[in-house]
Amino acid sequence: MKMLNIFLYEFKHFIKSKAKLFTYLFFVLACIYSIYNGFNLQNNHLSTIENIQQQDDENISQVVNWFKNGETGPKDRDWIDVTDPYWCMRYSPTYVVKNPSSLLPLGLGQSEQYGYYKKVTIWSSPFDSDIVEEISNYERLINGNIDFSFLILFLLPLLLIILTYNLNGLEKDLKFDNLIAIQTGNSKNWILYRLIFYTTLLLTTVNALIISVVFINNILIADAVDLILLSNLYIFLFIIPFYFIIVFSSSSTSIAFKMISIWLMLCVLIPGSVHQYVSLKYPPNYMTDFLDANRKDTYAVFKLPKEELHHLLMGIYLDLDTTKQGQDSIINRTIVRNTMSAIVNQININAINKIEQQNDSKNDLIIGSYWFNPVSYFQNEWNTLTSTDYNSYKDYRKDIQYAVDNKLELLTFESWDQRKVNSKVYDKYLDKLKSTR
Repeated sequence: MKMLNIFLYEFKHFIKSKAKLFTYLFFVLACIYSIYNGFNLQNNHLSTIENIQQQDDENISQVVNWFKNGETGPKDRDWIDVTDPYWCMRYSPTYVVKNPSSLLPLGLGQSEQYGYYKKVTIWSSPFDSDIVEEISNYERLINGNIDFSFLILFLLPLLLIILTYNLNGLEKDLKFDNLIAIQTGNSKNWILYRLIFYTTLLLTTVNALIISVVFINNILIADAVDLILLSNLYIFLFIIPFYFIIVFSSSSTSIAFKMISIWLMLCVLIPGSVHQYVSLKYPPNYMTDFLDANRKDTYAVFKLPKEELHHLLMGIYLDLDTTKQGQDSIINRTIVRNTMSAIVNQININAINKIEQQNDSKNDLIIGSYWFNPVSYFQNEWNTLTSTDYNSYKDYRKDIQYAVDNKLELLTFESWDQRKVNSKVYDKYLDKLKSTR
């Protein structure tokens, strides 16, 4: 029997089988719905970022108008003086945003677990509560935000089982498998061609869904090639063992049981066991450490005398001895107090480094499991391609820390140099604050 004839035979069987057809259509509709949710999330991110940029421009215009009108700040707050670097920085918020990837609709990853914009003040850090707000996967599903990558990685293998569990199994159940072998000449090829039909169906479906996002977002197909190849390779991860299960099993029940066992092992047991082991080895207590650093150590800094604060700041910025305050024998309490946030920032950095080291060790342990934990590899690689993985948000936290460091360095040196801010100086501040790492 030629391959085309087998394809036509299987197509007719697929159309007539309401269970298979409706399951496939339900899966496709779920994928479309997940992509729709992804677009909503992407548009929400873009809209929020646009509003933030508008608000930032309005804040800058307000300060510029104060300088033009010879005002020092809001009329109802006469203690504020934007010609002082401290108040100028307080009224010049810096925003750090993480722009969504054009492939975000295809994989939400950690995009709903962490913030994507941050208002940076002199007291900010990358681990503030508005950045780290975790939500578990089941809560996301309850809220209706189905992830396309979740459907492909965890539910598509189940769809494949439903579509293929009775290939050759039905014939063995009805005891006419020998007749099929006589008619086809080679039953293994007959099974292979039938399996290829469903493989082609799933590959075409998944690729079409990915390409649809490419066209809607008006991006280059080359940007999605890696994601297409990854999804195709993932499908073959299950197709290959399923083929041998179909060939060497004795009934539909046996085929279904073995396929489900493969799915449970690859998608549930192994990833779950690895996650449990990693959680035991590296308990998720890093936020406690950070909060301790913020509360205990920060309170201790506030109690320090101006001489000690002066000494600590000189240790953080070695060139402060070239400033007016650094060369003055009399310590200005106001200047030192206004710049003590740099000390707190250094405390935060020390705590953050410990957190990141622990996270890196945890991730290295997970990466080391990829050789027997392939689903986790595909999941993390998928999130990498959609810029929603851990490393993407780690880079975002680095951008936040750079903005904080940049702002505090500018504040400290300008305050210690007793700079008088005017419109030209303020323009230089803006250029400095908008610089990226």
